[in-house]
Amino acid sequence: MKRLLTLALALLLCLSVFAGCNTPQTPQTPDETNTPEPPEDVIDDYDNENEIEIGGEQPEAGSEHTNTIGKFVAKDKTYDYQGNNVTILTLENQSEANCTVTIHAKFLNAYGIVLKTETQSFEGFPAGWQNHFVFMPQIQYDAMEYTLDVKQYTGEMYFTVDSHNTLTEVYEDKIPLPQTLAQRDYEKYSSILAKFDGIMPETPYLKRLVSVVFDNNGEIAVINTQRGQLSGGGYYQVLVYAPSVPTKEPLDWPEELDGGVTGIVGILQDEMIE
Repeated sequence: MKRLLTLALALLLCLSVFAGCNTPQTPQTPDETNTPEPPEDVIDDYDNENEIEIGGEQPEAGSEHTNTIGKFVAKDKTYDYQGNNVTILTLENQSEANCTVTIHAKFLNAYGIVLKTETQSFEGFPAGWQNHFVFMPQIQYDAMEYTLDVKQYTGEMYFTVDSHNTLTEVYEDKIPLPQTLAQRDYEKYSSILAKFDGIMPETPYLKRLVSVVFDNNGEIAVINTQRGQLSGGGYYQVLVYAPSVPTKEPLDWPEELDGGVTGIVGILQDEMIE
């Protein structure tokens, strides 16, 4: 069910799982369609899309126009997930400048009452780059309103336009499961995993990666957050599915995961590593 999201734009126009370290086994998928090459943006039916002009230097005295250096494109979509709502906000910096972006979000009920608020930011958002921001306040809400504060950034850059994370593979493998680890059972059990290839800063950086896997109906299958010191290339994997009763036998894949599975990763900053 789609909800009409209200977008309030306020711009400050001034100058400013599981971490995969091992190589997975050869995919054991029911058919070849389980590992599609995803498009540049796997969400093709956003609820809203907005273009936001970014200002540069102040215009000359008496001018009626504001100089601009480009724009941000903001697209959002709200999903049902585990009894609550989740909104994915995709931002693309189509300006000529690196920026710092701060998103102030409010989650409202049908009467316009604010139920919860959340702020996410990204310092050094490269020109030409796209990133996903996942808002999951653990409640049901009827609308998300948000404002964007955008400032031009002139400090050291850790990300480039080539920095990305893309789901490249959905496969079956055996890993320790959270529920078995809680019982001090370190055996490996059959699971369905998603693999994300990443290009990260060469400088070590403490960050959070929020991965979202969509099933073949376009609904969210799983959301996972990783946190740690990551840099350079490599890949990261998340658990998509394991049966309630652990088994070491080959799995019968759920129908919604059999083909057409896609995913995104949003990068969130924590703090620099000295």
